[in-house]
Amino acid sequence: MTQEQLSIMLNISANHLAKVETGSRCCSIELLQDLSSCLNVRTDYLLNGDAPHNNHLRERLTFLAQELEKITADLPVWG
Repeated sequence: MTQEQLSIMLNISANHLAKVETGSRCCSIELLQDLSSCLNVRTDYLLNGDAPHNNHLRERLTFLAQELEKITADLPVWG
């Protein structure tokens, strides 16, 4: 998603969004909530980068990738 696309979704100018992103302009609570919704992340992730809910997902995907490697290792190679 581009900054322009996100700014349209948030109904703010791309310039305003750029200033919020670089820290030269403060973000209102309402904008923070809208950003959270648009990006499908929790507000605490936007505020401090902590995403504990993503750690579980990452662990699960790693496990599934390892299981898939085990399964595909036994398949014959065609060519």
